[in-house]
Amino acid sequence: MKRRLPLIVVLVTAIVCMALKFLNLGERGTTLATDLDTIVQTSYLFAFLFGPIHLIRLHYSNVQKRRVNWAYSAFLVGVCAVCTVVFFINRIEGPVSTFIIDSITNATDSAIYAMLGFYVCSAAYRSFKLKNVEATILLIAAVILMLGQAPIGDAIIPNTSKFAQWILDVPNSAGMRGIRIGASIGAFAASIRVILGLERSWTGSGS
Repeated sequence: MKRRLPLIVVLVTAIVCMALKFLNLGERGTTLATDLDTIVQTSYLFAFLFGPIHLIRLHYSNVQKRRVNWAYSAFLVGVCAVCTVVFFINRIEGPVSTFIIDSITNATDSAIYAMLGFYVCSAAYRSFKLKNVEATILLIAAVILMLGQAPIGDAIIPNTSKFAQWILDVPNSAGMRGIRIGASIGAFAASIRVILGLERSWTGSGS
């Protein structure tokens, strides 16, 4: 029953949501949609609560069992404990909390994003090697786009910016639409498998 109950809840919820979406149920449907939205928002809050709890349990277990790189887990657990105490005592708007968020968290995020730029450049260098026709087309398009975004591009090659904008509007948009269509079909297929109970890995019992 512990395995079947979540499947039944998902199936019933999916049927109700589809009925609210495709059928006109009047005021009762509006009220039910509002209640379901409240339940969804409450579920989000519980998910945000369980996420940090699971994270702490995982890294605390790493520290206890002295697994590989357990020192990093110990540092994470310590930081979480310190921040929790500070935010409860000083509140989110307090000076200490503001210093942690603005001067430490945001600065660390900026440094990580800056480091990602080097990996992007490395990946671009490997992708732009002239190994085949596709890589050659990618390299030419990338050069045109970079020249089109630079003020000197039109001075080197006339109308470069217009051609670069055409690449963004036509081939790039077509590719993005194809990716979105494929992702939507995949999400639809995965949703059907979950609703019908064919995909059960999310319950912890495997497919």
